[in-house]
Amino acid sequence: MSALPSLADIRAQLNDAHDHVFCCALPLYVLLEKRPRPDAPDWVEVGCWKQGEAEGMMVYLSIIDAMIELHSRNRNGSRYQIFPFEAIDPRPFIKGHGGWLTVYLVYGFAAAHDGLLLSDRGEPMSLMQASHFQIDPSTEHFHLAFHDGLLSWLDRLHTTAGIPDYRRIAQEHAEASAAELNDLAQDALRRIERASSRAIESTHCALYDPIEQRWRLIAHADLATSSATGKA
Repeated sequence: MSALPSLADIRAQLNDAHDHVFCCALPLYVLLEKRPRPDAPDWVEVGCWKQGEAEGMMVYLSIIDAMIELHSRNRNGSRYQIFPFEAIDPRPFIKGHGGWLTVYLVYGFAAAHDGLLLSDRGEPMSLMQASHFQIDPSTEHFHLAFHDGLLSWLDRLHTTAGIPDYRRIAQEHAEASAAELNDLAQDALRRIERASSRAIESTHCALYDPIEQRWRLIAHADLATSSATGKA
């Protein structure tokens, strides 16, 4: 039996496909669940989030973060799977939102100075940055380019956390098998230390360092950001 393709293999196949709708400067991931409809047998549901009036798609910079969210969503019987962001056709979503695509980029988890803040279900809570793109729904192919300020901020976040080569690590994870990724996510979950405070406001960002096998906590005050939003 042949091995299942890695996420890197899937992304390469997408880029070569004639009906490929869009590409993205960042290698990002989404959670998809197949929900066939009578008029759309290939319909899939994308993991979303809504902040105020802006409903958008949740995308993940780290595959480990995506795996942690996957376990959370599938606890209730859902069957979400991880795919490269480029695997979807967002044009119906864009059309339904007046020509706008909001993307909530998950970059880490809510924390305090001494550990992660967990939900009532005992699960990590995502931290996100929102980006808004105006796109003509009739466009056959487009490119999503996140602004330079966000890209620089992500680099600064990971450098401050002691994970400056996070892009290389992300590529290695993209080439890993599903079983290997599951083991990494389970290891990250086992190593969570809950914050002693029961505060609901995040003062730190938690990133999992798979090299050192530990969670890194970075104070928001050390990283100038004005658009971070938390998912409970």
